[in-house]
Amino acid sequence: MAEKKTDHRVRYTKMVIKESLLKLLTERSINKVTVTDICREAGINRNTFYTHYANQFELLSTIENDLYEDIKQVGMSTSNPQTLSYELCKYIKANKTICEVLFSEHGDKELLERILYISHDLTIERWKTELKYFDPQLFESWYTFTAHGSIAIIKKWVSSGLKESPSKIAAFIDKATDSVSKAFYSEEL
Repeated sequence: MAEKKTDHRVRYTKMVIKESLLKLLTERSINKVTVTDICREAGINRNTFYTHYANQFELLSTIENDLYEDIKQVGMSTSNPQTLSYELCKYIKANKTICEVLFSEHGDKELLERILYISHDLTIERWKTELKYFDPQLFESWYTFTAHGSIAIIKKWVSSGLKESPSKIAAFIDKATDSVSKAFYSEEL
């Protein structure tokens, strides 16, 4: 029974530490945030912080990896790329605060790219079954182009306050991706 109490306190402490870093990242970059800043914001001492994390960079990495794993679970639950776009946008909207911070200039520049590459293998399998001739090099070029376009759309959506609905943003991403796909399907490059 005492173990449950400890687990709850540890979870609560980690949550407060994470929320404190996210709050500080709305004001400045990770390079300008110190462990002392995080501890002051969280109302904890440095020993408590170091019990859980080596430094502010490990903490940020933990937050990003948690987000990535959550989104990966969403991605693995669907086999349809259009549904994946919608589920990703819905997740971002539901987790607005953390996504606004992590997808901003203060977050990891490659996090959103890693997230969008979750659907990479799924899309390869779909193309292999739908196309008479599958060219892996052509696919990689297409995927890079559409993934980076999707990243730009999502970043713009997040930075403008997520005003549009997830379904509207996902539909736009899907329409843009489908348009590029049709060019690849209809022409031999």
